[in-house]
Amino acid sequence: MAAPDEAKRDLIPRLQQLPMQHRWLRWAVLAGSLAFSGASTYYFGAQVRQEAHSRFETVAVGVANGVNSRIRAYGDVLFALRGLFDSSTEVTRDEFHQFAQALSLGERYPGVTNISFTFRVPHARKLQFERAVRAEKGPLVKGLPEFAIKPPGERPEYAVLSYIEPMGKNVAAWGLDLNADPLRRSAVDRARDSGQISASSAVTLLRDGNASVASTLLRLAVYRGGGVPGSVEERQRLYSGIVGSAVRVGEMIDATLSKEVLARAELQIYEAGEGAARDALLFDSAAPRAAASAPGEFSRYEVTRRLAVGDREWRLRIVPRKDPVDLLDKAGIAAILAALLAISALLFWLMTSVAISESRGAELAQRNREAALLRERLQEQAMRDKLTGLYNRHYVEEWFGLELRRAQRHGWSIAAIMLDIDHFKGFNDTFGHEAGDLVLRELAGALGRTTRGSDVASRYGGEEFLVLLPECPFDAALRRAERMREEVAKLELRYGDKPLGPVTVSLGVAVFPDHTKESEELLRCADEALYAAKQAGRNRVVAYSADQLQTRVL
Repeated sequence: MAAPDEAKRDLIPRLQQLPMQHRWLRWAVLAGSLAFSGASTYYFGAQVRQEAHSRFETVAVGVANGVNSRIRAYGDVLFALRGLFDSSTEVTRDEFHQFAQALSLGERYPGVTNISFTFRVPHARKLQFERAVRAEKGPLVKGLPEFAIKPPGERPEYAVLSYIEPMGKNVAAWGLDLNADPLRRSAVDRARDSGQISASSAVTLLRDGNASVASTLLRLAVYRGGGVPGSVEERQRLYSGIVGSAVRVGEMIDATLSKEVLARAELQIYEAGEGAARDALLFDSAAPRAAASAPGEFSRYEVTRRLAVGDREWRLRIVPRKDPVDLLDKAGIAAILAALLAISALLFWLMTSVAISESRGAELAQRNREAALLRERLQEQAMRDKLTGLYNRHYVEEWFGLELRRAQRHGWSIAAIMLDIDHFKGFNDTFGHEAGDLVLRELAGALGRTTRGSDVASRYGGEEFLVLLPECPFDAALRRAERMREEVAKLELRYGDKPLGPVTVSLGVAVFPDHTKESEELLRCADEALYAAKQAGRNRVVAYSADQLQTRVL
């Protein structure tokens, strides 16, 4: 045994002499350290930018959802208008006015300049229709110019805009034949033939004259007898008129999004073009403001969403107006770079010092021991899931392999419970990712309350969790799984002031050696049982069977 010990003692002095024997070695180490510092800083910077992009994407999704909610609300107004005409064979101007007053357009539907009804008038009834409107008496038409279908000219059929609320500034459109303008006629024809809302954007209203105000026209056909006929031919035959509304896009956005949101993000809205036609710009939140920032600098964080507006599509382009990476994150990246550069310089100095004096060997050894501790800590962090505090998938798979071999030697059982949050995507879509993170943390707490000290609970991936129970027979594992399911079902979660609703899980149970002899096969069995639980309706425990999956709701 003396010879190996002596060889080890001789190795240390030889290593200490390397920097003196090979003067290029310390410079090579310095170059490698600097390269590592640059690569590490780039990696951490990329992680920070990715997190900033996720945060901004949450803001952008909120913007898109806000605009979408407004558009849907404006569409609901048209369906309500059609319901008014479906409920009566003849809606008078006074009734239309009273309906509009009840809607409180200015308060509840910002950006809507008017709602209207357009009569279908064949050419043979043109003069009769004009005389009938001129013969109307009452305060709603008092003081209005003499009614006439415009623009002048003979056409086979007219779509005459007769009821308009509020009249006021919209009087310029009174009597307008929508069929005389190709853009408006296209919207009328599409609404008539589809029975659904048609849209025309980038339109300038008559009331706005030459002003550069982009508006969107929404149209919905009304049919004799009510409802929507089943075929295009029937729709064309029974079509009696069009209800519509005009929406100023800019006013709608200003009412939908707060100044704080618009200060953080630039919103551009385009109507998607067809064929070779380019997308038409409808709104740009930066246009009326001074160019205090350059969103193009942050275009890599751009988020694009598409919304259905009637039978047309809007494309929302959302770009940060400010750098989403905050000062603290930038300072953190700079600190990492500074620390790595300091480490590189320290390593170079150490190698130089070792070549000069062997007395520094003890100090270098101490520093190495400390570095082995900055690694053990990192290894501990690598074992845990950052969000839930549970073990991560990598650790639990290594632990499982060792524990299974121990169980094979001693004849013990090991139960695997695979569980998944039911409808987890709904929490993220409805309340946002932060609410989803809250659900994951609370579920981890529930698992902690229902597991023993010897059990290993882990976040296996996404919303999927794995609990391994050493020395736990099959029947006990099923009872433990049911306890977990009940504990989760008791959760009453709130995000801010909003209740998140019920949280349930589906669980699959498999046990070694009852179902398999291998670790990977056992996890597959538990996963198949979990899949069967979801197929059977979720919120239940399913035990794996080698012959067939049998649902057992305890």
